[in-house]
Amino acid sequence: MSAFLTKACSLQGRVALLLALACAAPVAAHAAGAPAELSEHISDELNKLKPLTDAKNWDAALSLLTNLAATVSPSSYDYAIISDIKGKVYLSKGEYANAIQPMEAAVRLGDAYGYFEERDIAEKVYYLVQIYYQEATGTKSVALQQQYFNKASASIKRWINSPTGRTSPDAQRQEAALLYASILYNQAVINPDKVDNSALKLAQTEIENGLLSSAHPKETFYVLQLATYQQEGNYIRAAEVLELLVKQYPGKKDYWAQLIATYLNLALDKDEVKAREFNIRAINATERSQTIGFNKTQKDNFNLVGIYINLGQYGKATELLYSGLKNGSIESTQKNWEYLAYSYQQVDKPYQAVDVLKEASALFPRTGQLDFQISQIYYSLDKTEEAYASLISAVAKGHLEKPGSVFNFLAYIAFELRRYDEALAAVDKAIAYSDSSHDTQLPRLKQAIEDAIKERNQYKNAGSRTQ
Repeated sequence: MSAFLTKACSLQGRVALLLALACAAPVAAHAAGAPAELSEHISDELNKLKPLTDAKNWDAALSLLTNLAATVSPSSYDYAIISDIKGKVYLSKGEYANAIQPMEAAVRLGDAYGYFEERDIAEKVYYLVQIYYQEATGTKSVALQQQYFNKASASIKRWINSPTGRTSPDAQRQEAALLYASILYNQAVINPDKVDNSALKLAQTEIENGLLSSAHPKETFYVLQLATYQQEGNYIRAAEVLELLVKQYPGKKDYWAQLIATYLNLALDKDEVKAREFNIRAINATERSQTIGFNKTQKDNFNLVGIYINLGQYGKATELLYSGLKNGSIESTQKNWEYLAYSYQQVDKPYQAVDVLKEASALFPRTGQLDFQISQIYYSLDKTEEAYASLISAVAKGHLEKPGSVFNFLAYIAFELRRYDEALAAVDKAIAYSDSSHDTQLPRLKQAIEDAIKERNQYKNAGSRTQ
């Protein structure tokens, strides 16, 4: 969730200013009444820093500071100032991990001896929070992540509860609240296989506090709140947050896509009433988004048809599917034309289904599968001759999904039409295909055909003798 952090690299501008001030006036401000002050030697040496930092000669500046630190007591005011400046140099150089140790030393000495004013300490603490966060999100080590997040959590709580935090402008306090909630969220999901629900709940509490603290809370609060609900599998609350997001930010496509997906997920509910409600919500969300230009791809349009089919609204589904296939807003594939024919059959329009399959057959002339489906519809309409003709076309074209089944059906139709020789050839081919080799009815059908042929031949022979 690094999106919820003002990255440490974005601190460079503010750090550069502070560093310039520190190098220009090395005797830093300290707590009122504190006796600490820089030693004359250290003060003179720090005056050499400004030319180095102006030239961005960071390595030379760090070498100077390191050498100076070795000459003073690690608990002295000199050491605290040197550590403070050293941390700022590392930040300016972009080496954020290396900035941690000297910055922590400055804060520790400031706390112990009152070397810095409260506001100055609070500023250092806030820098450290952001660096901890960046290091935590930038490492793959779970142990290091936990260590950095723990430090970040403790430090941001300290800042929020400090006089500086309590009196900061609303915008900065909002930023801090968001950062704290983000830290808690990341702590909760460090192990995705075992989410820390207590940390997740604490993150939700901080998010809600942040949302209530401003009349116009940051968008990222809602995004983080959404992430917590998704982690919990609480998709109803997630949908509520997404509805708010699409209302406030209708021009953001990703929110619409997530809202539709969330409703479709909820529509898997075993309760038919609830499933219907969420399917309707998914349709509503899709059509709302399409009015502003989103979710209008061929896949999106086909998914919308699928939702209508899930609701049993075949009339609307066929309307959208047919117009989509004709105008190109839905991909013109053989399978999609088959879906359209199926939808027409569901609304008791078999002849329209046949017309659609014939239209599709013209678009995909090399496959016999469409003709096979036409034959099945014709047979259901008691149009056996038409069914037979379609089957002949199907086997002539080939490319059948289950050829054994097609030849089986052809054998049955030919037998019914008393075209016994064709029926026998078809049943032999059906038996030869693996997809129908285990059909226990095939041997009986073949026997019936052979008996019919035998009977026919006997009648022919008897007729010949009579003549």
